[in-house]
Amino acid sequence: MTLIELPAGWQGESALFVEGAILAANFATKPTDPELWLETLQGPNAELKDAVTERIHSQYALLKANSFDLSEIASKRDKLADFSEGFMVVWPLIEEQWQDKPMSDGTLRMLQALLTTFMLAIDEEQTHVQMKEAGYESLPRLKDLLPQLNTMISEVAMAADELMVGHQSQSVNPYKEIGRNDPCPCGSGKKFKQCCAK
Repeated sequence: MTLIELPAGWQGESALFVEGAILAANFATKPTDPELWLETLQGPNAELKDAVTERIHSQYALLKANSFDLSEIASKRDKLADFSEGFMVVWPLIEEQWQDKPMSDGTLRMLQALLTTFMLAIDEEQTHVQMKEAGYESLPRLKDLLPQLNTMISEVAMAADELMVGHQSQSVNPYKEIGRNDPCPCGSGKKFKQCCAK
């Protein structure tokens, strides 16, 4: 995965940390100005804002194309922890946006699994202590959740996008490349407009 290119002389958090923060920002359910969370990384910085804004868009394109892949990072515990910490710094701001949105049980479970995975990546032992205190008996292991990490990210990103722009924008016209007078793709020999387009 290509990481954000930080401004020269950057003294703040690592590129992985910033990438995690950007992922959380891409889970927003309404437009969110990066300035709302950028100061948590290292005060106001115009160069950083430009780089982050550009990376938000490129990361969003990867998420939409289902091409966002954390496999390489996930295989290295310290890198995944850094990425996860960046995500969790911005997540509380984004989480507020999810509070008033209706979501399916599947989306809620996927989101909970993703948040649990990131918490385990940061500190598995402490997360288990907190889960035991909350009454959980069967505790998840990070190594068991990692194979599904990309799927979790993809599903949550799609749910966030759907919550932001509405379900209808997610539907795709499978015949958008076919003209009305072209032969029908079903193989009937008729024109598309006289067959499946009716």
